[in-house]
Amino acid sequence: MRCCAPAWLCLLWLTACAGHRPSGSSPAANFPPPEPYVRISSVDSNTIQLQIAAREFVPKRRGRPIIWLTGVSHIGDTNYYAALQRHLDAQTLVLYEGVSAAEAKEQTDSSNSGGSGEAPATAETRGSFQSAMAASLGLVFQLEAIQYHRDNFKNSDLSIDQLRTLMANTEANSGESGARESFESLLQTMDGSSWLDALLQLALRIMGANPKFQALGRLALIDLLGTIQGDPSRLEGLPPDMKQLLDVLLQRRNEKVVADIKAELSEMDRADSIAVFFGTGHMPDLEQRLRRDLGYVPANQTWFTAFSVDLGKAGVSQAEKDLVENFVKWQLKQAGAGAAQAN
Repeated sequence: MRCCAPAWLCLLWLTACAGHRPSGSSPAANFPPPEPYVRISSVDSNTIQLQIAAREFVPKRRGRPIIWLTGVSHIGDTNYYAALQRHLDAQTLVLYEGVSAAEAKEQTDSSNSGGSGEAPATAETRGSFQSAMAASLGLVFQLEAIQYHRDNFKNSDLSIDQLRTLMANTEANSGESGARESFESLLQTMDGSSWLDALLQLALRIMGANPKFQALGRLALIDLLGTIQGDPSRLEGLPPDMKQLLDVLLQRRNEKVVADIKAELSEMDRADSIAVFFGTGHMPDLEQRLRRDLGYVPANQTWFTAFSVDLGKAGVSQAEKDLVENFVKWQLKQAGAGAAQAN
């Protein structure tokens, strides 16, 4: 792994991978670039919010259902997930991400057809890093807040084994190595089984014990995700292994989503609706695919507040706010410079 890998892996988890529960980049055609699915909003001089968009798309072809691209922050406050749950429960079908849910289905299908294998690990035995990060900021983890056991929820993801195969094929075709190693490191970080996780857990416990540190942590995360607009592909200087990793984690998984949408469209009518419930990193490419491949156009959107920070209540001064913002900018610049040097 390159020295900058942990930073990239954390960004990938925050924007492209929800965790473990239940071809190259797509051409942009002649469509304008999608509007961001992440924004920073200031309610007043002290309160700063991170907001995530759910964007409605309507078909040019009559008789088809509407489609919502519902981006999600993988950590947020309880009110955020309650509002998201109401939005999702109102849809006819929800296609959601979750590589372990896909793997569980794959292993169940194999078992039913005479195959064998151990049951996959569950979200409750994994995700310690995600849960700890949320708790340290006074927030909750998506997989612990959203109720996935709904009749209208359907997993639309690739399994870990499928992703590993795609990583290997990508490396073989490009002649570049490192994507598989980065992917395994990402899985270890998410599972809480890496040495990095132990250090992060300690830092997170210290942060969570101090209200001011907690507020500064929220502010840093808002600045980070707001700067890249929830899309890790916007980062400059990505090394080849991270480009390969993004290609599989975003592009290939999006191909699966669009294939599932196409399969469902024939069974649905104009009164129905589909929500695609994935991390914000997936949304720009998914929007391009909806417009180019399925003839959908954007109509309306709703902004959900994932979480906020009250600087006045936490006692964060303007100087401290500026320090955090400059530190985030510096970190992103250093990460880009380190990646470029690694190239």
